[in-house]
Amino acid sequence: MKKVINFSKFFPVAVVISSVLILSGIVSVAFRGMNWGLEFKPGQNIQIQVSNVETNADSVLKVLTENNLKTEVKSVGDDNSQYQIRTSVDENIENSIVSALKKAYGNDNVSLVQSQSISAQFSVSLIRNSIVLVLLTLVLIFAYTMIRFKWDFALASVIAVIHDSLIMIAFLSWSQLEFTTTSIAAILTIIGYSINATVVILDRIRSDMKIVEAKSFTDIVNSALTGTLSRSVITTVTTLFAVLALVVYTTGDIRNFAISLIVGLLSGCYSSIFIAGAFINKMRKNWKPVAVIPTSNVVKMEEQV
Repeated sequence: MKKVINFSKFFPVAVVISSVLILSGIVSVAFRGMNWGLEFKPGQNIQIQVSNVETNADSVLKVLTENNLKTEVKSVGDDNSQYQIRTSVDENIENSIVSALKKAYGNDNVSLVQSQSISAQFSVSLIRNSIVLVLLTLVLIFAYTMIRFKWDFALASVIAVIHDSLIMIAFLSWSQLEFTTTSIAAILTIIGYSINATVVILDRIRSDMKIVEAKSFTDIVNSALTGTLSRSVITTVTTLFAVLALVVYTTGDIRNFAISLIVGLLSGCYSSIFIAGAFINKMRKNWKPVAVIPTSNVVKMEEQV
């Protein structure tokens, strides 16, 4: 018989660790804030192409700084030929930027690709819509799990994905990685991954309630987590291989996306086991088994309705 791992003894420690990480993330967001991407901040976006000259974002920023132009610069694409320049809204700033770069790199090597202004109202609206999108996703997940399981199982799954979202936001604040629409995509991706892993575990718990001889619900949880452990670990590790390849071989937003996914994947595996497991174990602490008489004369346990 396969040895059952006593996961439940780690539940209190896991809850404390997660609480500390999330609280420290909230403090970091409150005092350090997020490194908002260009699309989340009001101002002017100017996209410049520099051809036939070896440049990078740092060298372009240096040229602009030397000309007393306060800007933020990031590379667009992998060939270091186009740059997105963020600055305050000023009708003369565009000409000043183009002139400074042409002076540094040559008139024929610098061209304006596009220019657009982002108002404060648009930035606030984008942030608000992103929050609404995540909250709507959580509501739909709760509705889905309510249909498939009972309310406490559904709440356990939602708590697990909220945990993962908060851990990712905390990491982005700690690391000051740029928070862009790609970061929103990473959070939604992890929510999907995490709920899938959690549903597998909850389904195993429900199944074991009918077939596993147990004196307490904790024994059921430990049995289910042990039975799904290899699946949880293998799925996470194999996915990490693909994500690590993105970290190594890509740059810019895609690399930041991959780094966020690594944190989310680890958090998702952890929360499915320890956070969802701890919550459902707490909610079913008064669960009592009843004996049934199967044809094999082996007494099995099922949930008391």
